[in-house]
Amino acid sequence: MNPTHADTFEATVVAELPQQLYRLEAEPPTQAVLTASLSAEARRLGVHVRTGQRVLVRRASLDPGRGVITGLALRQA
Repeated sequence: MNPTHADTFEATVVAELPQQLYRLEAEPPTQAVLTASLSAEARRLGVHVRTGQRVLVRRASLDPGRGVITGLALRQA
């Protein structure tokens, strides 16, 4: 099942954490801070995430503080 665009939002990578986790800050309406990892498909495609990059994130359904990075955003900061 493909995620829809309504499920994903843009965030900025604030910090790289141990064990391939990233701290992200969401866009100004929510400005939520969450912890995310790369999705399996992003890893398979060789997506490299660095501090300051804008990424597409899908929030976890059971934990609002966690998410999955699905890819890089087209518009970079």
